[in-house]
Amino acid sequence: MTSVQLTAIALAALLSENFILVTCMGIGTRTEAFYAPREARRTGFSVLLTMVLTVFLTWMADNLVLRHFGWEHLRLMTFTLLSLGSAALLRLCFRVFLPGLATRLNDSLSSMSTNCASLGAALLASIRGYELDQALTFALFGGLGVLVCLLCFSGLRDAVDFDECPKAFRGPPIMLITAGLMALALVGFYGLHIV
Repeated sequence: MTSVQLTAIALAALLSENFILVTCMGIGTRTEAFYAPREARRTGFSVLLTMVLTVFLTWMADNLVLRHFGWEHLRLMTFTLLSLGSAALLRLCFRVFLPGLATRLNDSLSSMSTNCASLGAALLASIRGYELDQALTFALFGGLGVLVCLLCFSGLRDAVDFDECPKAFRGPPIMLITAGLMALALVGFYGLHIV
């Protein structure tokens, strides 16, 4: 795999296939992440770690066990269990090795069990037949895309006073309009992927 192809995969995962704005797989994050920059960092970091670990575990299971024995029909169930297990494993590792960080990331990591971005990244990497380096690049930059999106959205909420907009647009309507405008900013990158 050349570095140009890995760069294309990274840019596609970051921009044209953003897990929140384009594929809508990462929307299951905690709602606090859309309001406070600190929570956006914690949730984005948790999504990033969970995606990378899940993609690594599912790639190993898919290529070493499922395809070897012809059990491709068990892929979705296996990936779902590994996705849940990776979130639980990260919580346990942080609790044992980094208890200070575990207390700060506990709510964010517990919400990763219901976030479908890590499962979606694993399924897309498997469907596309990515090698391990490609799959990990896709997961890493997909997680970075989620982190950047959450930070931008929470930063916009801090910078713009949404209470000054017309009364009919206050609350969820203006937030959906803002998310739509952020997604439109990525339209120019839609053709950026490797087939």
